[in-house]
Amino acid sequence: MANTIDDVQIIEPERRSLMRHPSDLLRLVIAVLVTLMGFGLATVFNNVAEAITVEVIQTAGHVPTEAVVIGISFALFYMLLLPFFAIGYLVVMKRWRRLSLGLLASAVAMGLVWLIEAELVRRFGAPDLTFHTPTWVCTTALGAGDATCVSGDTSAHIYYMAGGVAYFASLVPWLTRRWRRFGWISIAVLVAVRMLQGTTPPLDELLVIGLAFTIGTAVLLIFGSPDRRPRGAEVVSALHRSGLDLAELKRADVDARGSTPYFAKLRDGGRLFVKVLTPEERSADVMFRIVRMFRLKGVGDERPFSSLKRAVEHEAVGSLKAASDGVKTPRLEAIAEIEPNSMLMAYAMIDGSSLDGVPPEELTDDVLVGVWRQVGVLRRRRTAHRDLRLANVFLDSDGEPWLIDFGFAELAATDGQLRSDVAELVTSTAVVVGAERAVSAAIAGIGDEAVADAASRVQPLALSGATRDALKHQKGLDEEIQAEIERQTHIESVELEDLERVKPRTILMIVGFALAIYFLIPQLTQTDFGAVLKADWRWVPAILIASLATYVGAAFNIMGSIPDRLRVVPTVLSQFAGTFINRITPVKVGGMATNVRFMQKNGVDLSVAVAGIGVSSVGTGIVHMGLLTMFVVLIGKNAGDFIKLPSGTVIMIGVVAVVLLIAAVAFIPMGRKIVKEQVWPVIKKSGDGIRQVAKSPLNALMLFGGAFAMIMGYILALWFSLAAFGGGLGFFAVGVVFLAAQALGQAAPTPGGIGAVEAAMIAAMTTLGLDPSVAVPTVFLYRIATFWLPILPGVWALKKLEADGAL
Repeated sequence: MANTIDDVQIIEPERRSLMRHPSDLLRLVIAVLVTLMGFGLATVFNNVAEAITVEVIQTAGHVPTEAVVIGISFALFYMLLLPFFAIGYLVVMKRWRRLSLGLLASAVAMGLVWLIEAELVRRFGAPDLTFHTPTWVCTTALGAGDATCVSGDTSAHIYYMAGGVAYFASLVPWLTRRWRRFGWISIAVLVAVRMLQGTTPPLDELLVIGLAFTIGTAVLLIFGSPDRRPRGAEVVSALHRSGLDLAELKRADVDARGSTPYFAKLRDGGRLFVKVLTPEERSADVMFRIVRMFRLKGVGDERPFSSLKRAVEHEAVGSLKAASDGVKTPRLEAIAEIEPNSMLMAYAMIDGSSLDGVPPEELTDDVLVGVWRQVGVLRRRRTAHRDLRLANVFLDSDGEPWLIDFGFAELAATDGQLRSDVAELVTSTAVVVGAERAVSAAIAGIGDEAVADAASRVQPLALSGATRDALKHQKGLDEEIQAEIERQTHIESVELEDLERVKPRTILMIVGFALAIYFLIPQLTQTDFGAVLKADWRWVPAILIASLATYVGAAFNIMGSIPDRLRVVPTVLSQFAGTFINRITPVKVGGMATNVRFMQKNGVDLSVAVAGIGVSSVGTGIVHMGLLTMFVVLIGKNAGDFIKLPSGTVIMIGVVAVVLLIAAVAFIPMGRKIVKEQVWPVIKKSGDGIRQVAKSPLNALMLFGGAFAMIMGYILALWFSLAAFGGGLGFFAVGVVFLAAQALGQAAPTPGGIGAVEAAMIAAMTTLGLDPSVAVPTVFLYRIATFWLPILPGVWALKKLEADGAL
């Protein structure tokens, strides 16, 4: 699209009206952290929240009661009308999309708050906050003096706050800074009013605000928000204010690291490369640095800059310092601000191309050595570029190399930062010219000592994202580079630096144990261990053997789902490892991922492995439903006698939720793409896999036989657990209990159906005539043996398979 403004031709592509922004993602991350803090205040530190409320009320008690009552009344009236004004404004302005997003966010937030509040009350109980407080909190008449009061139920206020905060969060991109400040002040006023009213609900205000803001921001990320980047006309205006008389501005299709690039022509014939930076780039940089700060150590990352302007000034200083030291880098012509909150940098244009766009045959040894000599100048002046990928090395029309983009540069650099520069450049050039030539050029340019010193950082964790992606297509190249450095610098061996502060597996295990404790403690508090200890322990070996049989059956079920052959013992161990992962992920997601990874490591193609999981699930489902139908017939009962379906209202809510989910997927281009490219191929491959299994008697036997053995193992474990307490139900009745409870547990969002499975089993047993005093300890003994105890061998199996390279 081309247009002319003030005799300046502006050429830029049509912009999408909606897009997803890094700043929205950053807000989402912050909102999630606030939600977690609020969850802690509402649960573990609920006494702290209650104490703060008491202190606020008692402090306000020194103010005349009439003034506080008038203030509270005015604030509540103001808060009651504010959402109607906000909705009415959008209706008058016919901003239907904004209105729809706001109302959707409000409805989802209120629903989630209702669900979480009920869960917190169930687990931690409603607070019974009793304190000596002024009369505005009490039911006594105004002016009757102080009284001892108990806080009441104000759930409606919670839902109102949740809906309002979510509505506000969904509109943030369209609001000016002044209106955003006004929104936060309004939220703070509502929180203060609630505290003055003496309401300390089970769901703390901080949790409500964090959760609601999370929902509102998530809606923006799902459906998109306006493109907030400056337009070409605004860029032209900013350059004119800097004294640059433009004749043409054209959007550039080049790699400009988190900025919007333009090519500009001046009326005097000069040419510029202009990069426009917005708060979106700064938000992305903040998240990038925070992730690296927590995950990596010793890589030399500094804290994010306090503002976008400071980041631009830092790049300018780095570029000017490099130029003054003799490094070939483009001359900085201008820095300008673009209202309301963006910046631009204009550099003199160089004729040529970055090395990522240069044909490999043009990367001669002279060119490579010339690049390294430029890096040598930086090293002598202790300046680290910190982003020496091919896109940031320019080759001009005369064959001379230039270094560009000093946005990540560090002056007075550490030894580690200088080593990373060498590792980055030698790896990025090796991707194109090979390890031998890349290392040889580096030694010729900066010396073998500097190259040998950097060998410890030739590893993915020390490299840029672009170079890591290139390494994925040339597996083993990093090891080739290390070996070449050893050979050419005559060092004995390369010992890689430990740059990983926290491993993803460690985080996963911490989260897993935290979730396990969270779900286990309420069960332990409700368990009558005296009754469990009265069990006939002679049945325990049989229970454990039946539990072990489930893993053997699951292994054969997986082995029968694919045409490739897997070894039995490692496959059984993979089921134990998957069991541990399942304890920290809902609906067996972790176990499925573990199985896919295990099959990949054992030579199975990814698409075949994913399809195999689908075949396994289908086969298990067929056996499950077949056994359930048969057992129900054999015990002579109707399924409805012990499988209690939700109410019609709940079913309708579920149907509406499913319809909305399908509509959202169909509406969002990314959703349609995922279904088309990822979901549908898996479904199709699963169908093909079922047909292949049907053609192979051995595969069919392992698939359905393994599923049968797994299910029967669980049923036997439950039956033996019941026998340990004297029995009371027949084998087929116990089978119905397990199959029905397991089906309901699959729908529970908790890992392994914790809570839902136990409740369903106990309810089914009592419905079939078993005394609750027997049903409760039976179920808990069964869950201890089949759910909790396998965690320990699961951790061992996970480590064993990883050590063997099988996972």
